[in-house]
Amino acid sequence: MAKHLHRFLLGGVAVTVLAAFSGNAFAEDVTFERLSNPEDGNWLSINRTYDSNRYSPLGEITKENVGNLKVAFTVPLMPGSKGAGAFASSLQGTPLVDNGIMYMSDGWGRIYRINLSKGDRGYIDWIYDPDTDGELATGILNNRGVALYGDSIYSVTPDCGLVRVNKESGELIWRVETQQNPVEYCTMAPLAIDGKIITGPAGGDGPMRGRLEAYNPEDGSLLWTFETIDDASFETGADTGGGATWVTGSYDVSRDELVWGIGNPYPDWEPSKRPGDNLYTNSTVALNAKNGEINWHFQYTPNDSWDFDEVGSQQLINATINGEDRKIVSHFGRNGFYYDLDATNGAYVNGSQYAEKVTWTAGIDPKTGMPVEYDPSLKVQEYLPESRMDFDLMAMPTDFQFCPYWEGGVNMFPTTYSHDTKLVYGLLMEGCTFNPNDRPEGEEGRITGAVVSVDPTTGAVVQRHEFASTGRGGMISTAGGVVFGTSSNGDIFALDDTTLERLWNFNVGTMIDAPPITFAIDGKQYLALAVGPGGVGLGFHKYPDKSSDSEEALAARQFQPASTMYFFAL
Repeated sequence: MAKHLHRFLLGGVAVTVLAAFSGNAFAEDVTFERLSNPEDGNWLSINRTYDSNRYSPLGEITKENVGNLKVAFTVPLMPGSKGAGAFASSLQGTPLVDNGIMYMSDGWGRIYRINLSKGDRGYIDWIYDPDTDGELATGILNNRGVALYGDSIYSVTPDCGLVRVNKESGELIWRVETQQNPVEYCTMAPLAIDGKIITGPAGGDGPMRGRLEAYNPEDGSLLWTFETIDDASFETGADTGGGATWVTGSYDVSRDELVWGIGNPYPDWEPSKRPGDNLYTNSTVALNAKNGEINWHFQYTPNDSWDFDEVGSQQLINATINGEDRKIVSHFGRNGFYYDLDATNGAYVNGSQYAEKVTWTAGIDPKTGMPVEYDPSLKVQEYLPESRMDFDLMAMPTDFQFCPYWEGGVNMFPTTYSHDTKLVYGLLMEGCTFNPNDRPEGEEGRITGAVVSVDPTTGAVVQRHEFASTGRGGMISTAGGVVFGTSSNGDIFALDDTTLERLWNFNVGTMIDAPPITFAIDGKQYLALAVGPGGVGLGFHKYPDKSSDSEEALAARQFQPASTMYFFAL
């Protein structure tokens, strides 16, 4: 009933809009060719391009004029919803834009079609409500976006229904139930490639077994499954698992290869209960897109005990390293280190520590990229014992700590690679995890944020931009020489892509969880951002309380989970 209610309420507008644009570019199918080479003014898939660079060739907004950005208009969205879990839904997704029409999802799995063609306002044509089952929506309700393919929108609901919806009318074409375990829930934006829709479940902090799946976009039939838990590497029973695929990966068109980050093992904090390296958790994996078979993997933190999953951006970059042209996978590890891998075989190329403080290891081996203490003969790794977890997080000794913070340096919030500066940019948190009842006062106990730029040809940090709040949301880079980022205090900001000087800032008045995008309508460039906190974030970690700005912390205690799309332009 609910899915039709919104359509009837908005139906008059929808019929008018659809009739007005019938037969023109707004009805153009989103083909594999368009997804492989999107038009400059469009943002057709979650990371804009399959290489996950999140770089836009638009250049109307420049270093010189970005300070003149103003709010062009806003579009209020439906309030967040709460399922059976501990968190209300939030906006953490990347909206898509095709020729002036925006398609996006909220944390409850509702899909919106928003007409932006006038350039000074946005009209909601329709809202598809999948009637998410609140009893099955048990996890962190952060839907991260939709996929466009052909004449349809593909999305996964929090209760793990893969849906295909007509992108013009909002009518449901089919729904496939993908949940295999009540612990599972779904957050990933599907990835549409040639003849396949790729998706997988979240929920790896419970006894589930992660996987990636390919579905037929025509009828929803399952084409193949890749299991992220290699039982032989766990050497334990059915109560272990994890390896969730929370976030969308990348696709190498030339190799027909999916490159994906895999989550942490379960139980999260107790490695002695799951001896072995726990493959393929905490890894990047490359899969043959035809059949889902693994081509290579690289594991960052074998036998992890700090929840350092590695589901964040896997950027595919062409770089010249020591005079040789190479294709690499660029990745900011949640564990505090940056890595470049050979995209043809997964071998470590270079890297460095980007987080200011790392205490779980003394470093990574410059030849292999493995933690220097890693011993393949051990069933349970030791690393640096004074920072090694092997107990429940809620039962931490009063004097125990580890760094970086348990959400990482760079978490799953997307990073970007500029085609102009040839640098990668990561948005991170700086700080450590302590017993919540024994957190130090002053500088040591604070959690702050930063943007770092890294040269992938060397793996070395080039510049750092520090700020008092924490990095949440994500980043994009543009041909105008500007990098846009966001933070937990509600700031969306613009940085000079070379110096990282802050050139522009706008505060939305509540926590930001989603990354920005940029697109064009009739040649005019816009910046857009979904704002709607909830989930892990608002009122849970109390980031501002742990920051260095007491006035900001006081204001943040009253942040409201308002749901709004913001649009900026010159």
